[in-house]
Amino acid sequence: MSDRSSPFTGTVLPRGRPFWIVDGRAYDFTEWMKLHPGGAMWFRQTEGRDISALLHTYHREPARLRKFLAKYEIEELIGKTVQPKIVVPPRASETPFPTDNPPPPAEGDLLPKLGIPPFLLAPDFDARTDLPKLDYRDSGSLLAEIRTRLNATFSKKDLKRYDRRFDIVTFIIGAVHVATLVLLIIDLLPAWAFVAIMVVTRTSLAGSGHYHLHRKWKDQRRYTMPIGKALFDINYVGTSLIGSDGHVLLHHPYLGSGADVKKTFFDSMLQLHPALRIPGYTLHKLGICLTGLSFRAREIAKFERPRREESGVVDAIRTDFWFIRAWILVEFIACLVTGHIVAWLVQFVITLWFNTFLVVASHDFEEETEDELAAIPEPLRNDWAAQQIVLSYDLTVVGNRWVDLFLSAGLSPHRVHHVLPWQGSGFANLASETTVRDACAEAGIAWERPRNLIFNRFPAVMKHYLLCPAKPPTMLPPPPGAPPPPEPHPAPPPSTARHQVGALARYAADGWRGVGV
Repeated sequence: MSDRSSPFTGTVLPRGRPFWIVDGRAYDFTEWMKLHPGGAMWFRQTEGRDISALLHTYHREPARLRKFLAKYEIEELIGKTVQPKIVVPPRASETPFPTDNPPPPAEGDLLPKLGIPPFLLAPDFDARTDLPKLDYRDSGSLLAEIRTRLNATFSKKDLKRYDRRFDIVTFIIGAVHVATLVLLIIDLLPAWAFVAIMVVTRTSLAGSGHYHLHRKWKDQRRYTMPIGKALFDINYVGTSLIGSDGHVLLHHPYLGSGADVKKTFFDSMLQLHPALRIPGYTLHKLGICLTGLSFRAREIAKFERPRREESGVVDAIRTDFWFIRAWILVEFIACLVTGHIVAWLVQFVITLWFNTFLVVASHDFEEETEDELAAIPEPLRNDWAAQQIVLSYDLTVVGNRWVDLFLSAGLSPHRVHHVLPWQGSGFANLASETTVRDACAEAGIAWERPRNLIFNRFPAVMKHYLLCPAKPPTMLPPPPGAPPPPEPHPAPPPSTARHQVGALARYAADGWRGVGV
């Protein structure tokens, strides 16, 4: 196990010379990460990965980045295409490479599990072979056409204005959220109104946090502020601590593939008997909310912290994360000591389940994707942007796109958000929708009507997550250096009532100690 690997979640992080793969070439971005306008965090989280999809899809003008790449290509591999390998050569032997002169990397050295907790991926997932290779070229692809039209229609200042308006609305919603708690505590607001307002404001603020999570991280300072990114946590489902990686860097570029952790985000719940899922998941997330994420943050700081002596970048303290964690505890304690704990628990349960179903309603994770991909014209079947469009759903609640933006946690313009993930607000996405829709129409891709969240998507996801038969426990591969499991794998224990209650207890306890999601 690496000295940066977690003993609690099984996360394995890279050792040796830092490297990143772009279009088959190996680079060391250690120096560039300190200068990167988007912040160093994105590089720290993607060390040891192929980041080609990120470079091409997360920049307004990716072709301009070419001039930076040559400067950071690893000298021993300049001009060479790094080919993937299944068998990884050993990194340690009786005569190991000296630490000040490690061997040049090969794509076979890519982290098989991407350096994330292995329970987020299928047991047989291997990034060296399973990362999708789609068409996101800087010219000649649908993404390139959309960007060309967008850049001709909106300047950076135009989009920034939409972002500022979005942030003003977010601030107003945040003020309403705080005022609602105060009015309940001083008994000027009935409990039912508190519950209703809390569900709406938490969902809306989480949607704002969703977009802030995609923005630049100026983390070269000692503390990260403001708190926008951590608002992703306030609906009890989103986890800004790991969402910056699992959501931004894996779900978006690899939608629908084995690397899309959003597909497996709630799969642990499916291992419970259907009758136990509601209490089990609720207790699990209550633990995540009150103590689990704090324990997970400590674990990351202790075991997975980037190596400062190598990168030269001091890890910024996630002030925004700890502020929101403290605020959630303040809400809980204030309601507990003033006798309003029942109202708090009711809004917790409704907010949690509404937003859980909302997260998975924006894609069809209940079925395979072949039928949806068949709607793409044959020449674009392997096009990254085309797949993003047909595999993502816009959601509607009341019918007004600007209001639905907040009622759906930012998912009313979901297709634009997926094809332009670098945009910083839902308002910018809504303004860009006509441009994206016109480019899709010329490419022969139908633009489906938004799907009703309550009457269309909720019944489908509720049936899937609450009624489908229990899945067998996931058999995770052994950690590096551990003996392989016996063949064949032992049969799962019988599904008795005692076994089911034990599974419920373990799943609930995992939330309180910060394991699982």
